[in-house]
Amino acid sequence: MKKKSNKITIPEAAEILEVSKATVTYWTRTGHFKAEREKDRWVIDKKSLQEFKDSRFTGGNL
Repeated sequence: MKKKSNKITIPEAAEILEVSKATVTYWTRTGHFKAEREKDRWVIDKKSLQEFKDSRFTGGNL
């Protein structure tokens, strides 16, 4: 059985947030949510991304 990952890629995050990959890359590098380098790509913590989305896109403060 494959373990469900709690991490997503920048293209997946861009689709969820409905923004460009460049925007997600910028937010990743500036620490707007938890992310880390895995091999040659960034991966983003799903929970952290959801918290960011909730605060950013529902009028909450960052």
